[in-house]
Amino acid sequence: MIGLRSIVEATRARRWLRGLDVRLKLAVLVSAAVLVVLIDAPATLLTLFILVVALYCVSGLPAGKLRLVVLIALLTVWGTMLSQALFYASVPRTTLVELVQRDFPVLGALTGGVRIYREGLAYGAVQSLRIVTMIGLGLLVCWTTDAGAFLSALVRLRVPYGVAFMTVTALRFLPVVVAEAGVVMTARRMKGYHLRRGRWLRPWRQLAQIFKPMFANAIRRSRSLALSVESRGFDPAGARTALEPSRLGLRGVAALGLLAAALLAVTALKLLHWMFMEEVFYSEALRWLYSFVRAYL
Repeated sequence: MIGLRSIVEATRARRWLRGLDVRLKLAVLVSAAVLVVLIDAPATLLTLFILVVALYCVSGLPAGKLRLVVLIALLTVWGTMLSQALFYASVPRTTLVELVQRDFPVLGALTGGVRIYREGLAYGAVQSLRIVTMIGLGLLVCWTTDAGAFLSALVRLRVPYGVAFMTVTALRFLPVVVAEAGVVMTARRMKGYHLRRGRWLRPWRQLAQIFKPMFANAIRRSRSLALSVESRGFDPAGARTALEPSRLGLRGVAALGLLAAALLAVTALKLLHWMFMEEVFYSEALRWLYSFVRAYL
């Protein structure tokens, strides 16, 4: 469990990826979040996911990180598709496998039968594409962004320095807290602690005992940090400079412009199609646009 610290820590990657302006990375992340919500076409969602996979292929991340992303993606896809296949409620729906028949004693009467539906599998696949795309992109940004660069980007985005400092500090403490949880769990195991052993209330009591040293260390660490920044004359309203000020450059500005244009275009197309479906507005000249949105968005 101590290795869990590496999940939330920045790591080595290609220089061009680590050197990208954090504001551009955040813009890509926000744009992707909006697009995966607006887009319903499975082929287009799959294309977005393939783009994220391509970024991982050229990112230069360690093999352990790549294996972790693959594991998270497989578990997410499997869980989402299975849950939607079992509990899909819309119609029409086609039964592929009947796990529990309606006349099965007790369970069949309670559930009305348990079945796997083909439409549920398809719906689950679409939803899992949305989820794994954002998980993969979010982890990529997290692993290739230094805390100092993130702080500088927040300041350049006109976030109050006090808020930016607290945000980055929380992110810096997250790996430490995760590692500390692993140390506490290891110490408990060495003393004969087993989570599933004993009465049904005992695991919850044991978890409370695990959280106590974690909270105590977190409070102690926060007090040490407060004393440290105060002794250095920390002033959130004071003027300050950056060692390496981030600059978007012409390419960064162009990329931001393309992202904004893509978001506006997709939003406008989806809005026009919604107005057509709800019989609010229809134009004969826009029939090609309605067909395009239905096929690709």
